[in-house]
Amino acid sequence: MAASTSIAAGSSLKLATTSSLGARSSAFQEWSEGSIRSISLKSTRPAVSKTQSRQKDNSNGKNRMVVKAMAPNALVDINAADEVKFKALVSRRVVFDHADWKKHKSSGRYFKHLRSILTSKVIGALGPPVSVMTGIAAAVVGWNEMVVMGALPEWAPVLHISNLPFSLTAPALSFLLVFRTNASYGRFDEARKMWGLMLNRTRDITRQALSYMARDQYTYEYPKRAQFIRHLQAFPLAYKHHFIQEGSLEEDLRDLTSLTDAEIAGVLGATHRPNYVLLMMSECMRSCTMEPVNRLAMEANFATFADDIGGSERLFKTPIPLSYTRLTSRFLVLYHMFLPFALWDPLGWLTIPVTATCAAVFFCIEEVGVLIENPFPILALVVISQSARNNAGEMVALHEGVRNLVAEDDLEMKNLSARKQEALLPHAPQFVPEPEPDYQSDWDEDAAALAPIPPAPVPPVAPVAARGPYSE
Repeated sequence: MAASTSIAAGSSLKLATTSSLGARSSAFQEWSEGSIRSISLKSTRPAVSKTQSRQKDNSNGKNRMVVKAMAPNALVDINAADEVKFKALVSRRVVFDHADWKKHKSSGRYFKHLRSILTSKVIGALGPPVSVMTGIAAAVVGWNEMVVMGALPEWAPVLHISNLPFSLTAPALSFLLVFRTNASYGRFDEARKMWGLMLNRTRDITRQALSYMARDQYTYEYPKRAQFIRHLQAFPLAYKHHFIQEGSLEEDLRDLTSLTDAEIAGVLGATHRPNYVLLMMSECMRSCTMEPVNRLAMEANFATFADDIGGSERLFKTPIPLSYTRLTSRFLVLYHMFLPFALWDPLGWLTIPVTATCAAVFFCIEEVGVLIENPFPILALVVISQSARNNAGEMVALHEGVRNLVAEDDLEMKNLSARKQEALLPHAPQFVPEPEPDYQSDWDEDAAALAPIPPAPVPPVAPVAARGPYSE
């Protein structure tokens, strides 16, 4: 009798729990559908710039973050979760300014980040795996509770194991996740450095082209310099579209550059568009008369562009070894599949939330490493490429004025130098020329001194009389 009473009580508790979970699930579905409807309405509104959105937020006295809710079936639909994750990559392309750095270092960031847990895109994309791990934990807890309550046959065992294996393997799992994340961040940092170098080299080669190529606008080489500048402005756009599939390169070239229709057709007709743009720039430079040292300096920038393209293609086409990724994923899934069996004895019903929390934390770390492994969808390539184009256009617009200003300064300095010389001329010491030396007289004296000395006269010798053989 007591056993049947306990079984009835357990059944009523189970029904109450099921109804409560069903009510919460329906409430969550209604909230998600309402969020989705609001997002679809927002998507039809015209886009505002970052400065306008910040001014609007500051006018309300606080900084708000626009968050897109996840689809209702994202917890069980992997494709829906991936779609939310990929769309959220656009919002992560952040370029900081002074206000952003101040907000980033604010002491209130802890509470702001804590409030955004439920609306985080990374955590939201983990709905399928975390839901599966939580479901396994709920099944284990439900089975064990029914065994303890006697609702199952006596031969049904309690599903539990020792937690010692998990204590031994937890460091290995942590090291796998740390190495995975560090390797991915190294790729992200390398890609950002290469794009930053591309921006710097674009500015430098623009300055060189304006200073070294066809300075006189009335020469036949001047149109070649203008063509060089047009393709230089198109290079960052072709470079960006080579690695991310967003927007249209043709629209960007028509709206953001001054390329002609024939030049745009040439860029779009090439298979490797960044290389085609570099080839056009190189030919424009070759057709202009330049000093050899200046030509070598510009060729060094072309080599840097080629290195950046090759490095970016290496990162894009070569992921972290797939065996390492598979090992981490398998270890992570198996670890959390068997974790509820080890948590049942010490935690009981708390096994479900603890398993869900652990799965969310570890899967989130692994998800971050996977997201930044391919850094190009996350980097602010649109902002970087447009900055390169805008900097080149600004230097072209300012070059003629700077050149005239420098010429005026040179003329003024020459006039000032001439006036100073005229002012100092009356006070200059008078120059008294020295008499020219008499080289002829010096030569005569030297010739007389070097004349040969005549020999002394020889005295005459008296003749000696010849003697015969018989003379005394």
